[in-house]
Amino acid sequence: MGVYERQQREKKILEAAIQLFGEKGLHVTTMADVARKTRISKGLIYFYYKSKEDLYLALTKKGMDELKELFNKSFGKPKEKTGLEIMTTLVEGYLSFAREKAVFHGALLDFLSVLDSYQVQREKVSPLILESPYFTKLLQSHHDLAKLGIKAISMGIQDGSIRPDLHAESAFYTLWSMMIGYTKVTGSVSLEPGDIKINAESWKNGFLKLIFEILKGSNTPFKSQPVQGKLF
Repeated sequence: MGVYERQQREKKILEAAIQLFGEKGLHVTTMADVARKTRISKGLIYFYYKSKEDLYLALTKKGMDELKELFNKSFGKPKEKTGLEIMTTLVEGYLSFAREKAVFHGALLDFLSVLDSYQVQREKVSPLILESPYFTKLLQSHHDLAKLGIKAISMGIQDGSIRPDLHAESAFYTLWSMMIGYTKVTGSVSLEPGDIKINAESWKNGFLKLIFEILKGSNTPFKSQPVQGKLF
């Protein structure tokens, strides 16, 4: 079998895994499920991916790459956007990514949880994870997203579109944690409990307004957009 054929088979396995993990979740999905889905023998699937964890981390790496590409596209052409406009596009893009590519987003959040254990109690991380080449690749590249966000905020501070008293690194990681938190709480807010005056739309507007105030300052009025408009 040639290189192209092997790449196509590997791609087919990964695409099946993305669908299965999205439908059934990591714990319920088995390599036998992937074999049935692809009509490839389970033994051959293990040739490409050494374990279910390895396959899930391959999915995670693909999600990381897609989100990184989205962040890169937020910058547009050189000098086309201010730093604030770049962050606008970046935040909107991230929220859309989390909603439209939930399996990738969930895998990325799982990876962040693994990183916590890896830093504090490495012995509790499964050897199947540590042995995966995709885990090594993720360790080497996961800061790339933050670097792009920090770059955008630094550009905004320099061009005057973002308040000058911010520390770019601290500001981005604060916003990053807020964006992750937003995606995890949105489902709860969408239930619209009767004794709490909030719904999905007002929650999103309030969230974006707060991000605007962090980046620009509260003296500039925030104008919410009715339909998929700019963040600020």
